[in-house]
Amino acid sequence: MTSEKSGDEHVSVSIHEGFYFDKVLQLPTVIKEYEQVERILNDLQYMACITIQIEQLAKIEYLYGSNSYNHLLLRIAQILRNIKEKEFRGRDIFVVDLYDTDTFVIFLSPPRDNKTQLVYHLEGIAERIRTNLESEVFHLLYPFLKEYTRPNIGYALEIKNPMVSNMRLIRQLVRNSKKMGESMAAKRGYLSRYALQRIIIERDVRTVFQPIVNLSTLEVIGYEALSRGPENTEFASPTLLFLVASECGLSFELDRICRRRALECVRSLKTPMKIFVNTLSMTIHDPEFRGLYLQELLKDLELKPENVVFEISEKLAIDNYELFRDAMRHYTDVGIVHAGDDMGTGYSDLERVMELNPGFLKVDISFVRGVDKSYMKQQIVKAMVSLSQSIGSQIIVEGIETAGEYETLKQLNVPYGQGFLFARPTPDLVPVIRKEWSRVRPSKGAAAFAC
Repeated sequence: MTSEKSGDEHVSVSIHEGFYFDKVLQLPTVIKEYEQVERILNDLQYMACITIQIEQLAKIEYLYGSNSYNHLLLRIAQILRNIKEKEFRGRDIFVVDLYDTDTFVIFLSPPRDNKTQLVYHLEGIAERIRTNLESEVFHLLYPFLKEYTRPNIGYALEIKNPMVSNMRLIRQLVRNSKKMGESMAAKRGYLSRYALQRIIIERDVRTVFQPIVNLSTLEVIGYEALSRGPENTEFASPTLLFLVASECGLSFELDRICRRRALECVRSLKTPMKIFVNTLSMTIHDPEFRGLYLQELLKDLELKPENVVFEISEKLAIDNYELFRDAMRHYTDVGIVHAGDDMGTGYSDLERVMELNPGFLKVDISFVRGVDKSYMKQQIVKAMVSLSQSIGSQIIVEGIETAGEYETLKQLNVPYGQGFLFARPTPDLVPVIRKEWSRVRPSKGAAAFAC
């Protein structure tokens, strides 16, 4: 509450406490710490700051509401607090922007000695924040947005100018830092695209294999070939590899390289087992990977066509089933089997099964995680098993990680499965070793739902 007196007149103004302090984040605003910030500007004769802005949070608020938005913003604020404790001095001022509440500002305090100049360290400080924060923000926001979310991390300097008010200079400092953050994020996006193009041109992808087992006998019936980018890069994560490819319009180019590399790796392993190779629906139309060319490639790689299974992902919808069936004949005519991947995650799943009648149906991990504790998931899996049996397809469940999940799925008559419980993806075709969990008896609840 402030008041001004002019003669006999009194003017009172009430200022909301949110202008000074954000209760949700437990952080002061720039206004609350303005005097300290101004003191640094006056003492140092220039001012430096770092801004951290997560623009995509606004989209989450519109899609999921303010509760989800505030929860995520609070998580990010805590991550930044931890980074500040490790990377910054105690006198540096950490605030939330008054108007853009998804923007954090760190005003840097004067160096401990006169020989050190902040101007030489700003870029390095911003880069350390980025490396500490970027991965955590991505994993935090990905379940909501399913996109590659990058925080905008900028930095700026402002020189003391006696002709201009300190408040204007400080506002200008924060504004310029935000613009720098936007520019840097855009640059990283272009660099990621360039790095991905190099990976595709150089065919610098790795193939690892995960066994698919008979749940009753634990015998390996085949291996899924999974692609990874170069180690020690952002593309080592398959999620990021294919997500960036999709955002850059390079899905087709990446997918055909991954498919070719997977088949080449199998040649050196010389296995009679089935090899499941992931592919997007659009790459089935690739004229350089079917017909006579495909037959000659398989012959050169010493692969029997009947041992190759193409897993068609649901990531991209099939718009024209007639055209897709015509394209698939180039593969089925030589003996290659088609599998439907990610079943249960797309609106067109049942239509796809009806139209294409795949040889295998791969059930998404979301129906497997905790299936031993969920009556609903058990009934859904049970229905999928019944459907597959009636149309002559085989069910494979993905992502089995616990003994309880394994035993429940076995009791539900699921024939095949894969997951970390059996083996993690490796460059070699590893066997599955029978362990203690294979002798665990299912819970009464799981057995009751089985038939």
